[in-house]
Amino acid sequence: MLKKTYALLIWMMTLAAAAHAQDTLPNFTLRDLGQNRVSISWVNPFEACIQLNVQRSFDSGRNFRTIFSTPSPELPQNGIVDAKAPAPKMYYRIFYVLQGGAYFFSPAKRIGEGFANTNLLDSSANNLVTIKKNDTVLTRIPFYQYKRFRDSIIYKTKDSLFAIGEDEIIIKPFIPQPPAWRPSIYLFTNREGYVIMHLPDAPQKHYKVVIFDTDGKVLHTINKVKEPQLTLDKSDFIHAGWFSFDLFEDGKLKEHNKFYIPKEF
Repeated sequence: MLKKTYALLIWMMTLAAAAHAQDTLPNFTLRDLGQNRVSISWVNPFEACIQLNVQRSFDSGRNFRTIFSTPSPELPQNGIVDAKAPAPKMYYRIFYVLQGGAYFFSPAKRIGEGFANTNLLDSSANNLVTIKKNDTVLTRIPFYQYKRFRDSIIYKTKDSLFAIGEDEIIIKPFIPQPPAWRPSIYLFTNREGYVIMHLPDAPQKHYKVVIFDTDGKVLHTINKVKEPQLTLDKSDFIHAGWFSFDLFEDGKLKEHNKFYIPKEF
């Protein structure tokens, strides 16, 4: 029992030492694990980080490819093991994006060497930024104009911008989600699959119901609902599936909705 306790303490101390040794972004830590396996770890001081990718290249300044994209970029500590490095001493760097659209590339680094002196993209450079939508190039603009373009997208549209390289941005258009369907409280199916019409004040008001088939054709019309609650015969519906309806109250449309009849009837 005592040996297990000591082993646990040593393991915890090892983890703590490793965490303490990690570099803080934009710096990061590389460790050679042997057999072309490399550990990449970092400390993230940015709570507003919304995207973080680890990239790899044979070269210190170009041809980087993303090998890992973290699903939780906001985590204060994280890391991966590159177990498929094509050659020893590959170069690595970290690309990360903060809320508001600002993005950064760390300096490149490889095992046994410090950070390489690379010409990273900055606001004083004359680099051209390529703006794409899907696989189509929309425009290329100087970097000093990119901030104005980025802000116009972020603050005037619901579209999103993602950097896929040092000088390449892709626009992902906002796709609105259809509103969630809510069953009617007036016309609905119960657990047994029967269609229930529930209109408590039907004797006092004039309700009309028009039920449509899946192709939009009128299936049934009830010109005057007289009972507060009715159960419609299943035989009135020739198949399972969705049916829509219009409910009129005193000649005015009160609700347009739909209901579903399951196959088990």
